[in-house]
Amino acid sequence: MLKVLLRPAGPYEVNVILVWCDRTKKAALFDPAGDSEFVIEQIEREGLDILYLINTHGHLDHIFENHLIKSRFGVPLLIHPLDRPMLTDPSRNLSLYAGEPVVSPDADGTLEDGDTVQIGDESLRALHVPGHTPGSLVFYQPGMLISGDTLFSGGVGRTDFPGSSEQLLYEQIRSKIYSLPEDTVVYPGHGPETTVGEERRYNPFVRA
Repeated sequence: MLKVLLRPAGPYEVNVILVWCDRTKKAALFDPAGDSEFVIEQIEREGLDILYLINTHGHLDHIFENHLIKSRFGVPLLIHPLDRPMLTDPSRNLSLYAGEPVVSPDADGTLEDGDTVQIGDESLRALHVPGHTPGSLVFYQPGMLISGDTLFSGGVGRTDFPGSSEQLLYEQIRSKIYSLPEDTVVYPGHGPETTVGEERRYNPFVRA
């Protein structure tokens, strides 16, 4: 299984997630929200080769330091095509209304439902889970799930933003996340780790 480093960062306490294959040292970085110097130090300390920069979705807090990571490592930026326009449009990524417009570099490629992200000997499968945003993605390999802002410990992503849908979010969580093995460790976009089984049983918003 991939090794995981989770680091809350930025004013919104987004979990920046670094994953890597221990044997090959190939790695991917998800949602660089801030404190990138710490992440860069970890990358250099572990001797990692970053292959991808991935955004689980296009909101400002998850794309805040895309530019810094891309300029430092020259890696391709990937996102779902439905959220791609949010990267370069402060009104769509909501930063315009937060008083600090964020313009990310455009994506170098896109990920669709079922696509595989190969990281050395390991891989993650992208699952499209619209609801929080039209193009929200989660990433799965047996034993772990990177859930972005779709599912939290005891919570779910907000659905009061343009393009959000509460009904769709709940449907997607039940069909694509709660169908995974109960012992799957969930690494969310905010807050502590949890498991699929814990959320199926106790999440007050969406139960199986």
